[in-house]
Amino acid sequence: MGISYKNFWSLNTDEAVVIGHLRYKRPKDVEVFIPVNAQMKGIDLLLMNTKDNKKSITVQIKGSRAFEPKKNEVIKYGDGNAGWFMLDRKTIFKSTADYFIFLIYVFEKDRKAGRQIIRHHIITIPTKELQRSTEKFKKIGKTKKYNFLFWVNPEKKTSHEFRDIQFDVSGYLDWKGLEKLNKKLV
Repeated sequence: MGISYKNFWSLNTDEAVVIGHLRYKRPKDVEVFIPVNAQMKGIDLLLMNTKDNKKSITVQIKGSRAFEPKKNEVIKYGDGNAGWFMLDRKTIFKSTADYFIFLIYVFEKDRKAGRQIIRHHIITIPTKELQRSTEKFKKIGKTKKYNFLFWVNPEKKTSHEFRDIQFDVSGYLDWKGLEKLNKKLV
């Protein structure tokens, strides 16, 4: 009997999009590695300074679908829309990753073309900060899961969780968050 093969790659679409962000906005000697072992729970990517100091950071990626905003949400929060993430307590508080990156697809107005487009934005937050902030959240229903609704306003370059508490994550949005992550690697 021969060897049974199965897909051992752990890369998904959200991770591929985030890798694009990381590769574009990373220090010169920092490389992005993908764990080949699909059983490696909780770590989706590894970033390492391959030249100077061999510092490394592990990352957990969470992606959201694109949700078209309701009119009352746009009136209240401005341009953009929310990404929805439902996470177990264990996923957050037992995490071995150094950072969580939340990927949100946002409807934006392309003023030149006169139409709406979808762009992706990321919130790059240290796991310790996510854990501290999560303590303030309520659990929703019987699922005992935390529901994060991060609103991204691309015009103002702001983001916040708006459902349970006003948890401002603007300092971790797009380049701001990646810049903080990159400083840990150099």
